[in-house]
Amino acid sequence: MNKMSKLLLLVLALIVFATACQAGETEEFFDQDLNDSANAKMDLGGFEMVYEFGSNESDGLITENVLGFRPDTQFADLAKARIKEVENDYNCKIKINYNTTQRCHTFISLSYAGVFMCDVISGISDMWADAARAGMLVGLSELEDYIDYKNEDKWGNRSILEVIYYENDLYGLIPMGWPELNHSSFGYPLAVNEDLVSLSGQPDPREYVETGDWTWAQFRNCLENYTQIEGTETVRYGLSAHWPYYAEMFIRSNGDSLVHKDENGNYSYGFVTPTAFAAMEEARAIWTTDLSYTISSGMNDTVEQTVNDFVNELSVMCVAPTGYLYGQDARISLNVDNFGILTWPLGPDADPGHVYGIMENNNYCIAFSSLSTQPDSSAVIINALYEPLPGFETAEDIKEYMAHNFFFDERDCDCFLAMYYNQEYNYFHYNMRTQYVGFLERTSRSISEYVEGISDVANEIFQRDVMPSVRGIEAVWGTYGEE
Repeated sequence: MNKMSKLLLLVLALIVFATACQAGETEEFFDQDLNDSANAKMDLGGFEMVYEFGSNESDGLITENVLGFRPDTQFADLAKARIKEVENDYNCKIKINYNTTQRCHTFISLSYAGVFMCDVISGISDMWADAARAGMLVGLSELEDYIDYKNEDKWGNRSILEVIYYENDLYGLIPMGWPELNHSSFGYPLAVNEDLVSLSGQPDPREYVETGDWTWAQFRNCLENYTQIEGTETVRYGLSAHWPYYAEMFIRSNGDSLVHKDENGNYSYGFVTPTAFAAMEEARAIWTTDLSYTISSGMNDTVEQTVNDFVNELSVMCVAPTGYLYGQDARISLNVDNFGILTWPLGPDADPGHVYGIMENNNYCIAFSSLSTQPDSSAVIINALYEPLPGFETAEDIKEYMAHNFFFDERDCDCFLAMYYNQEYNYFHYNMRTQYVGFLERTSRSISEYVEGISDVANEIFQRDVMPSVRGIEAVWGTYGEE
C-alpha cells in the first residue's frame, strides 16, 4: 500500500471516529437535566417539530396570531423572536400550523386511526383527558429528563392542571409564564363599575373584601342599593349574570368543593353537605324571589348579553368571564372606564379568606403526541420555547403588566390572581356541571329533592370521570390537594 493510500485510510478513520464521537455527545445530552440553567444547548440535527396550534374561534384568531398573540403587538414580536432563537440555538425547525380549536377533534380522530398529525398540539384542555385515556399522548413523567413538569410557576399548579391528569400521570401543560394566554381561560370574578357605585353614594365594595366583610348579607345589600328604579321602570340593575356561572360560583361560597376528601382519605361527590344546601338555598332565593328584580339577566340570556349589559351601564356588577376582562376579547377592559374586581361573597360556614375560581377548560394547553417519532426532542423545544419572555421573567412582572394595562387598582389584580391560582375544575366536559347548577332553574323542587334526584348520575360521573384525575394527581404528587 503506497503512502497516499495509507493517508486516505487514516483520514477516513479519523472522520468515522469524529462522527461517532459527535453521535455519542448527542446521545449523552438526553442524560442531562434540561432544567439546569447552566445546561448547554443541544444540536437537534435539523429536527422539524410539527406544532398544531389551535385558537379559540370566538376570538377571531385562526391564522392571524403568533402563538396566541395578536400580530404587531409586543407579545407577538417577543414570540416571533423566541421561535427564531430556539431554532438557531437548537438547530431545529418549528413548523406551526395555526387552526381553530376544532382541530383538537381532528387530532383525536387521526390518532385513533394511527395517522400522525403533529408532534405537539396546543388547544382546548378537556380534549386531552380523552386523548390520554386512549393512549394518544405521552405522559409527562416519560419526558421528565427534558421538561420539569412539576415547575408550577412555568407550567401550572395541580389544581389548574386537574383537567389533564389521568390515572397515573399528567398529560398536558399550560404556559404560565406567558401573559394573557392562560389568564383568560377561567371564571368567574365579579366585575363592578366603580363610577356607578360612587354616583350612587355607596362605599367601594373592594373594602368589604379587604376587611373580610364580603358576605352573603353584604352582597344582598349591594344588589339592592345598586339597583335604580324610576317610577315602575328599572333603569339600572345591581347585577347581570349568565345563570350557570352565577350558580357555579355560589354553590362553593360556603366552603364546599366538588371533590370532598374525608379525614380517612376517602373521596366523594362534594355538593351534598348542609353547607352546600345552604349555599344553593341562598343563591336561589336571591335569583328567583327575594332580589330577582335586581338582576338583569333571565335564565336564557347569553354570556355576551350579560357582558354587554355591564359594558352599556345597564348593570353595576357582572359575573365576568375572564376572557372579557383580560386577553384577546377584553371587552370590559376596553369599554368600561373604571371597574373593580371582587372575589365571591362568602357564606357563614366558609373559612375567612376562602377564595376560589373555576376551570372549565384552558384554550392553550400543550400536549405531546404518542405518534411522534421524537417526543424527547419536542420536549426540549417546548421547554426552551416557553421560557419566560424578556421583561416578564417573574410572576411579579406579569402582575405589574396586568395591573397597569387591564386593572385600575392593585387590589383588583390581587383578587383576580387569587381566584386564578385557586381554581377548581368543574368537569364540564363530562357533564358534571350540568348536574349541580340545575338547582337554580328547578324551582318546583326543594334543594334536597333536587340533589336526591341527580345523586345517581352525579356519583356515576364522579367515579368514572373525576376519580381518574384525582388518582393522577396522587400518582404525581403523592396526595390530592396542596397539603
